[in-house]
Formats: sequence, structure tokens, C-alpha cells
Amino acid sequence: MNKLKEWGEQLKVVFEKKTIDAIFPPIIFYLINQWSSLKLASVLTLLYLIGLLVYRKVKHHPEKYALIGVTGVLISIGLSLLSGEAIDYYLPDLMSTAVIVVACFGSLIFHRPLAALLSHLTRGWPLAWYNREDIQPAYRYVTIIWGVYFLIRFLLQGYFYLTNAFSAYFFINTIFGMPLNIVILIISYVTGVKTLHKLSGPSVDEFLNNASPPFQGQKNGF
Repeated sequence: MNKLKEWGEQLKVVFEKKTIDAIFPPIIFYLINQWSSLKLASVLTLLYLIGLLVYRKVKHHPEKYALIGVTGVLISIGLSLLSGEAIDYYLPDLMSTAVIVVACFGSLIFHRPLAALLSHLTRGWPLAWYNREDIQPAYRYVTIIWGVYFLIRFLLQGYFYLTNAFSAYFFINTIFGMPLNIVILIISYVTGVKTLHKLSGPSVDEFLNNASPPFQGQKNGF
């Protein structure tokens, strides 16, 4: 039970509110396009986005994630309308997956694991801590997990995009979206924390306080 609570807290740190806004536009677009037309699907998805922005404004919620999401969806809708093909709604998604794959494996080549950089940006821990030889391997292993996951995702997405399989792309994208992202993040967190323990490096607090070994190590957070 304590582990589930810990995982839930870590997922909150990563997701905050920024993923909720991204869930519904693809579903609305897909369903309306299946039942009606590409133009109506585009219009209703845009109306949802306008309603979302108004809601965020009225509730005084942070708007930056909503604005980023709206911009991405607008590009997706624009591409599908220009080509007349619903599958082109997913072209930005396919390209972003490709960028993540390149970023994961590229960061490993330069010995700056992407997982470490994202953890630094999310948690604000010092970069020097991540670069230690008794810390960095944990983030390297997690980056490899991410790279393999997103590579498989890209290959499946690419196949369905090239074969114009709109419904198949929607379903595989839904499965590889929130559900599998949560699974991968939990696997990453468990793997990362266990590896940090085996490496016997200092925790962030011990590093900041210039503590001497043996270290207690990072017990919570990754």
C-alpha cells in the first residue's frame, strides 16, 4: 500500500495537470470523424478546445499547458484539413515520437541521459549530482527503457500512418498513451531507485551537504 502511495505521488510530480488536456481532443476527433465527416470532427474538436480555454480562465487554472495542447491540436487539425486525410491529424504525434527516440539514444551517445535532464527540469536537483559515476548509470538504464519503448511505439505508428489505417492508429495511440505511459513510468521509477541503491551513491541532500561515504542514498524520488 505504501508503494502504491509512493508511485502515485511520483506520477503526480510528472503529470501535474498537463496530460488531462491532451486526452480528449483525439477521442472527439476520431469519434466524430467515424460517425460524420472530417470537417465536422475538426469543428467540434475546436469548439472543445475553446471551451477548455474558457474553463481554465474562469477557474484561474494555469493556462500554459492548455495553450500548448491547443497549439498542437490546431496543427494536427490543419494538416488533416489541408490533405483531406484524417490520418494526417497524427503526423505531429508521429514526428514527436521520432524526436523522443532520437533524443533518448542521442543523449546516451553524449553521456547525458535524457532521464537525468528531465528529472533535473522537473525536480530542480543539481545537474552535478546526476553526472556522478555512482548516480548516472541509473538514469542511463531508464533512458534505455524509454528509448526502446518509444522506438516500438514509433514503428507501430509509422506502419499504421503509412498504410492510412486511421482507426488502428487511434487505438494503438490510445493504448500507448496514458495507460502504457503510466506503466513505463512506474517501471522506470522502480528500476531507477533500485539501481541508485545498488550504486551506493549519495542522496541529493547528502550531495548538497558534502556528506562522506558510506551514503544512505536516495530513498524517495528519482
